[in-house]
Amino acid sequence: MESDIKLLKRGTVQIEGKELHLKAHDIKLDNLSRRKKGASGHRRAMVHDNTDGLTINFNGDYPGGVTMKGNIKCDKIEMVQLKRLFGHTSLIDTIATMKREMDALNRRIAKLEKR
Repeated sequence: MESDIKLLKRGTVQIEGKELHLKAHDIKLDNLSRRKKGASGHRRAMVHDNTDGLTINFNGDYPGGVTMKGNIKCDKIEMVQLKRLFGHTSLIDTIATMKREMDALNRRIAKLEKR
């Protein structure tokens, strides 16, 4: 596949190719008309951070936060507190464990109320 950069109508830039290789650590997205009133500073959408990770909305640069719509797929969620409290990092397992514990508590409450 050939690569090409096209300048289209209405200020649109189209980049064509098999992959886009950026040798930079910050990708900034900014549009003054979409900023919250009084907001200023950086607009780092994605950053190749100092831990060799990819950070979205680095340092909370977008005060409106990050919105993800549609189905979200993630093969792993790392949450230190989950591991500390439940011995694992699975959100699904944590919810299931908490539901079992709540069901057990509800059964105990029901027994106590019968006395």
